[in-house]
This record gives sequence, C-alpha cells and structure tokens, in this order.
Amino acid sequence: MGTNRWPKNLHGQAEALIGGIRAIGRKKGTVDKRFIRGTGTWAVYRKDIHRFVEFLQRAGLPDLRDVRRVSGLARAYIASRGQALRGAGGSFQTIEREISALTKFSHALDVYAERHGGDSAADIRTVLTEEKANWRAELAPRSGGYTTRAYPDPPGLYVAIYEPALRLQARLMGETGCRTEGVGAPARGSNPLTAANLLGMGTDPVSGDAVGRITVTEKGGKQTEHFLEPETYRELQAHIVEHGQLASPYRTFLRAVEAAARATGQYAPGRGTHGLKHSFAQSRMHEAVESGLSHEEAKQAVAAEIAHNRMDSVDVYLR
Repeated sequence: MGTNRWPKNLHGQAEALIGGIRAIGRKKGTVDKRFIRGTGTWAVYRKDIHRFVEFLQRAGLPDLRDVRRVSGLARAYIASRGQALRGAGGSFQTIEREISALTKFSHALDVYAERHGGDSAADIRTVLTEEKANWRAELAPRSGGYTTRAYPDPPGLYVAIYEPALRLQARLMGETGCRTEGVGAPARGSNPLTAANLLGMGTDPVSGDAVGRITVTEKGGKQTEHFLEPETYRELQAHIVEHGQLASPYRTFLRAVEAAARATGQYAPGRGTHGLKHSFAQSRMHEAVESGLSHEEAKQAVAAEIAHNRMDSVDVYLR
C-alpha cells in the first residue's frame, strides 16, 4: 500500500478518494457508473461521507484504505445512525440516502485500488446491503406526522373520494406525479385529458413492468410522458370513451381531495392536491433504488417524471 503524497488526515484522505470518482457535468454513458455526475448529489454525498469519516476518526482508524476495518466500522456506524433516526422519529429514506453515499465511497476505494493497488471494498458493500435490509424493517418509510407533505396512505385517500372522475384524477396524480394541470384540473383555464393523451401500453423504464402510457401538458406548456398501472389506464381510457374527456374544476377537485384526507385522518393544512405529487416522488424514488438504480440515477428519473429540469429539486419532495 503506497504512502507517497497520501494525506495523513482522514478528511483529506476522503477528499482524495472521492475526488477520484468526481465527474460533474459529464453526460450519462460517457463515464463509469460508479462516478458522481450531479452537483447536488456530490454535495449531499460528500457531507454524508465526511460524517462517516468523523465516526472512523473517533474510532481511531489511521487510514481509510484499511478496507477490512472500515467494513467492520461501517456496520457499527449504520447501526448508530439507525438508532438515532428511530429515536428522533426519522425515516428509512434518510438512512437509505446515507447508505447510497457510503456505497459511492466504497466505489471510490475500489477505483483507488485499481489505480494504485489495494484491497477491494466489496465487503463494505455487503455490510451496507445487509444493514439496509435491516433498517428497512426497523424504520418507517417516511417520517411520521406532517414532517412531509406526502400523504402516508394514497390508496386509502382514493377510496374515500366518491365521485369517479375526481377519484380517477387523484389516482393519476398519485401514480404519475403530475400537477393538477396534467390530470385535467388546472387552477386556470382548461386542459382536459382526451384520446390524444393516450399512448397505449408499454414498459415501465424503471421497474420493467407492463404499464399504460400517457402524455400530458403541464405548467408552462411542458409536455411529459407518464406511466400508469394497467387497471388505471384502462379506467382512464373507458372514461374518455364514455365522456370524451377527463376534466373538472380545480376547486372541486381540491375540495374532494381534502374531504377524503379528513375522512382518512391524513389532512394537514397545505397538503392539498400537491401532496399526491410528493407521495409519488417518494414511492417512485424507493422503487427506482430497489430496481437497481443508484441514488443519483433514481433522482434523475424522478425529476423527469415530475417535470422538473433540475435533479436537485427532487429533494423538496423527499423530505
């Protein structure tokens, strides 16, 4: 294990390691998948990695390249973070993000070893995978109470909306992440869903499942494509065949959602219809990570589906 110009300080070592996988602004497909391309992801992961390094420093570790010791300490660190989150009412999403950051750190160790010699960090990833499964069972998917704008039980909300068209619009928001403009209930003007919005059946690019595909016009005239459960797509198709379109006044839709929220114990001031968009973003993020996407790739996929240009904007929906 070479020591030439290797920093003595652990935080300096961390900077040297993750600097080796920095690929800010470079296009997807042009760099190693282990590298970090987004500025937002870089900032978040860097902070999480340095928190871990502080733990390693307190444990007396002299060198981050000692993969065997880092692996053992990683288990203790995630256990301590999980316990702290559980005590504070935190969510699994937080520790999932931190595990994603440490996975990138393990990739940085591998890249260093490939260039300069050293041990593989595969054991660290094994520990992280095991701890992730453990804390998924221990922590709630999302923070309790109204610490998030998302509805904790979207399906329960849908059932409590008695008007079929309004219930369908709520399901569309919850399954696609559209704004109200995209489901035929804009705050101003008219923007109904018609047969022209139906794209037929296809394959979900994240899960690989069979889905219905629709295109919608959202805020600012932005066109976006979305994916529905086959049953929801067929219901939308049947509604359009019968009525020619799916549309409702915004206030009518909002009142129906809020009434259902009260009836199911999910009401909170300010949650409104936009809470369904938050619910989608959180569940879709989890689905994307479970399907094998990195944390950064998952955020990019969710950003595109909720019609945001910047990947960092997804963070608002994941709180």
